[in-house]
Amino acid sequence: MTRNAGRPVAVCFFGITRSLTRTIASIEKNVLVPARTQGQVKVYAHFFQQKEVENPRSGEKGSLDQTEHRLLAPDWLQMEAPDTCLARWNFDGLKHYGDYRYWNDGFRSMRNLVHQLHSLHEVTEAVLADGAEQCLFCRPDLRYHDSLARPIRAALRARGDLVQVPYWQPWHALNDRFAIVSGRAAIAAYCQRIRRAHQFCAAGPRPRHSEQLLKYAIDEAGLAVRTIAARASRVRMDGTQVVEDFTYPGTVEFRRKYRVDINPVIRLIKGGA
Repeated sequence: MTRNAGRPVAVCFFGITRSLTRTIASIEKNVLVPARTQGQVKVYAHFFQQKEVENPRSGEKGSLDQTEHRLLAPDWLQMEAPDTCLARWNFDGLKHYGDYRYWNDGFRSMRNLVHQLHSLHEVTEAVLADGAEQCLFCRPDLRYHDSLARPIRAALRARGDLVQVPYWQPWHALNDRFAIVSGRAAIAAYCQRIRRAHQFCAAGPRPRHSEQLLKYAIDEAGLAVRTIAARASRVRMDGTQVVEDFTYPGTVEFRRKYRVDINPVIRLIKGGA
């Protein structure tokens, strides 16, 4: 146990479980166990009561297990019917700005994003109401390859607000797959960014994507961001693990300047300075 073992840590899951039976082992090993070792963990979850998935872009189609969320044994759980959130966030108004060019799927992916951000918003309402100041926000359909012990420790030691996100796949912005967040202002900015969606869309010359929305919200709040080396891969409902690109942006220049190897994690190169 560490000196931070008595401090509360909220671990939050959101969206749809999709492939939780296939990812739960990695969640236990690399998310929940490191969190429980360093703090007093409370698990929060907001999920949609979605019976099936049909996504032509990912090739997924099939029924969802309506009881899968029980594997997380959440201390706080809210289940919500899909689509009821669309009017709240004026989805039709968001469509006015156009579909992101790499999606271009009749706003299907945008609809999914609004659901995901709404779910994140709702679980955060519960977290903030409980007074949490250190939170992990994790998708349940990710297989976590590396322990989150180090960034959890950094979160517990942080003075002030801090957002920690993976360095990989930032898409010229910030990776939004999972995060370790310290401070109530940072929690609100990261997790309730759907409130800024219309402002964000209006500020740009064309439809933009979720990683850019995250960066926009973090920049607007003036928060410190730290990138971390922990990796995770999406797992489809049929068990297929998506091939992710964990290459660090600017790897060649970084290696040349500092003589380090940063794929998949930072470590000294033998003979380096």
